[in-house]
Amino acid sequence: MTKKVRVLIAIGVIAVVMGLLITAGFNSSTGTYLTIEEALAAQAEGATQEGRFIQMEGDLADGTFDWDSNNIILKFGLTDGNNIIHITYDGIKPDNIEAGYPIIVEGKFTSEKEFIADSILVKCPSRYEEE
Repeated sequence: MTKKVRVLIAIGVIAVVMGLLITAGFNSSTGTYLTIEEALAAQAEGATQEGRFIQMEGDLADGTFDWDSNNIILKFGLTDGNNIIHITYDGIKPDNIEAGYPIIVEGKFTSEKEFIADSILVKCPSRYEEE
């Protein structure tokens, strides 16, 4: 084999590996947006959401906020007004989470039907209102 052929084979292998890594990254970071009602309905029907990346939006349910500053674990209920899903988040508590703004959680359900959030985003409505 000539040097030119070996270089072309090496470039081809590198391109294939990079393509596989990019595809795997997109598959693990893209998920499904579900309403709280849809997520609960899917669980009730026995449709497994375990390990599937999900994004949900709702409000902080009254009386469910529990911040453990020693272990840096946040637990709360996310509600759409009718239903509640209990969320566990291992990370820093967002400053404005108790302000009543809509909350977006991204994460996965466990086999125990508990939602483990990888990230929490708190919307700030004032940014989107007209002056």
